[in-house]
Amino acid sequence: MLKLAGFIIGTIIGSFLGVCIHRIPRGESPVAPRSHCPKCGAQLSATDLIPVIGYVLIWGRCRHCRERVSVCHPILEVGCGLLFAKVLGTEGFTLSAVNSLILISLAVVAAGIDFRHRIIPDVLTLPWMIAGLVIGAISGGIQGVFSRALGIVGCGGLVFLIAIISRGGMGGGDVKFMALVGSFLGVPGGLTSFVIACVIGAIVGVILIVFGIRSRKDEIPFGPFISLGAIMVCIFGERLIPMVFPWLGF
Repeated sequence: MLKLAGFIIGTIIGSFLGVCIHRIPRGESPVAPRSHCPKCGAQLSATDLIPVIGYVLIWGRCRHCRERVSVCHPILEVGCGLLFAKVLGTEGFTLSAVNSLILISLAVVAAGIDFRHRIIPDVLTLPWMIAGLVIGAISGGIQGVFSRALGIVGCGGLVFLIAIISRGGMGGGDVKFMALVGSFLGVPGGLTSFVIACVIGAIVGVILIVFGIRSRKDEIPFGPFISLGAIMVCIFGERLIPMVFPWLGF
C-alpha cells in the first residue's frame, strides 16, 4: 500500500515539477495562474490535470488548438511516481523519507531547467539549504545541523575550487547545487553524489563526442548529472556510499 500511495503522490508531485521546470526560468509563479496550453492559452480542465491519465484522454494534444503536448510530461510523472514509490516503500512515512523526497524533487527541477536553459536558479538552492539544516536539527539536534552545515561547506567548497581551477568548467549554479545536496545528504552522501555525477558525465561526454553530437569545445550542463547522482544516493545510499568510499568507514 505504501508503494501505491507513493506512486500516486509521486505522479501528482511530478506534474507540479513539470510546471516548475517550465515557469521558473521565465520568472512566472508555478502556482498561478492555472495550467494552460502554452500556444492558445486555453486553461486545462480538471480531467486534463490528472497525471498520466489526462495526457491519454486528450491523445497528447490540446483540446482546443490541437497543439501536440510533449510526451515528457507523462514520462516525468511516471518517473517521479516510481521514485516516490521506491522511497516510501523502503522508508515509510518518516523524516528520512521526507528528506529524500524533497531533494529528489529539487534535483528533478534543477536537471530539467539546467538541461533546457543552462542555469540553476537560486530559488532552487539557497532557500532549500535552510530546509536541509532544519531537517538535520529535527533528526539529530546540534550534531545533525553541524553534519549538514559541513556538507554545505565541503560539497559546495569542493566544486567551487574545481570551478576556479578549471576556469569556468563549472558554474556558480553547480557550486550552489552541490552545496544544496550536501545540506540534505551530508559530506559522505554529497561527495558520493559528486563522484557518480563525474563518472556518468564523463561517459556521456565521451559518447556524445565519439558520435559527433558534441565537440570537445561544447559545454555540457553538469546539473543533470549532479541530480542523477543525488537521486541515486537517495535511493541506494546505504550501498553506494561504502562502494565509493570504502576506506572511510561510512
